[in-house]
Amino acid sequence: MEQVEIKGGRALWDWLARHHGQEASVLLVSYKAVTREWYVSREAVLDALIAYGWIEGRRYVVDGARSAQLISPRATQVWAQSYEDRAETLEREGRRQQRGLAAVVSGKASGLWDFMADSDRLEVPEDLDACLGTSRATWDAPAPSYRRNVLRWIKLAKTAPNRDKRVAQAAHATATGVKIPQM
Repeated sequence: MEQVEIKGGRALWDWLARHHGQEASVLLVSYKAVTREWYVSREAVLDALIAYGWIEGRRYVVDGARSAQLISPRATQVWAQSYEDRAETLEREGRRQQRGLAAVVSGKASGLWDFMADSDRLEVPEDLDACLGTSRATWDAPAPSYRRNVLRWIKLAKTAPNRDKRVAQAAHATATGVKIPQM
């Protein structure tokens, strides 16, 4: 896979301006905060990616000064509330690019823009609520980010039996005080 090393935030925006139309994913190599002059924060990377209709993936350690992160053109995917908020902020600031706008329009048209809205609001679905029973108070104890990820994991089950299995796993993990590994 192609590696693209950037030295500062402007370099990322420049690279995306030239390559935003490509279909292939790349490994974005960026500098950690220990290298102040070339450091780009996670938030700044997300701004650039969302502005150009791209999305982030898994991050890897390269060495003591650099990390690499898989970045890709956004395919048909659900939008997390944090990404929606960021896309709207970029629009208000006049920084969202045409390809980023096209990704938003596509997400809204497909219903994937607000597909996770209930999970992002931490709404417990009826089947999980029923399965939690007396463990409901225990469900509310972990950090909202953990609960949101579990709710998303349940919602993304492709079949009813798989969803039932995930609901049962989440309820059992809650009742026994074990966290489900984050996806």
